[in-house]
Amino acid sequence: MLISVGLFLSVGCGLNPPAPKPEDKLVAEGVYVEGQPAGGLSAEEAGKLLTNLAKAKDVPAVNAGFDPVTGGVIPERPGQRLDVSATLSELLAAPSGSSITVVYQPFLPEITRDALARARRLSAYTTPILDKSPGRLVNIRLTAKLVNNTLIAPGQEFSFNQVTGEPTEARGFQSAIVFGDSGQKEQGLGGGMCQVSSTLYNAALAAELKVTERHPHSKPVTYVPPGKDATTYTDKDLRFLNTTRWRLLIRAFVHDESSKMTVDLWALPDA
Repeated sequence: MLISVGLFLSVGCGLNPPAPKPEDKLVAEGVYVEGQPAGGLSAEEAGKLLTNLAKAKDVPAVNAGFDPVTGGVIPERPGQRLDVSATLSELLAAPSGSSITVVYQPFLPEITRDALARARRLSAYTTPILDKSPGRLVNIRLTAKLVNNTLIAPGQEFSFNQVTGEPTEARGFQSAIVFGDSGQKEQGLGGGMCQVSSTLYNAALAAELKVTERHPHSKPVTYVPPGKDATTYTDKDLRFLNTTRWRLLIRAFVHDESSKMTVDLWALPDA
């Protein structure tokens, strides 16, 4: 008797028809989002449409940083990202013939003005700009701008050449005096870049960071003491490791009024 009941229950359950699956909800006809037709789309299709919209409409946040001309703080610029889930809910609930505005989520960048206000300066080094020829001044300012606001994570190696790239006319570099391999003076694109690398080298030394690559000029330079220069070229780089536990931010700027340039290193507060 017990066996027959078990069999009856087993067979009975097998005969029950599967529960019907709810149909995918559709966007009402004639609905638009950001000028694009969405009417009749399934929730999945509408989600893909919104994801593609996000790629075109999202605005990245911009970190706060240092002005390459004055050295002052430039505030952050918040970003915005499209809230796909919230916008999809609006779409699926929209009446026929309506137009939906996407829902955005604002967000702050990694480095804010408040974080910079709490940063601690680890080191600073200033060098005089003795050769004020126009091309050299352009190259120094351009190189300082490229190095300025470089963020170095703990344990990360900084590479001057990687950050600044090759000096070319297309990138705005001009011809100025450089030292050749034999110490002779000659014209070359990017003359003056080495004053930035030498100033940065001394700032890194003052912060007691580990320098992993440094090359002297073929002849002593006048803007740093002997043995404190760091030349850079295609096959010569300035590299150092962030051996601290903080993220480091480089500030590099030119004092036009006093014909000097400064590089300093700032330890950012923990994220």
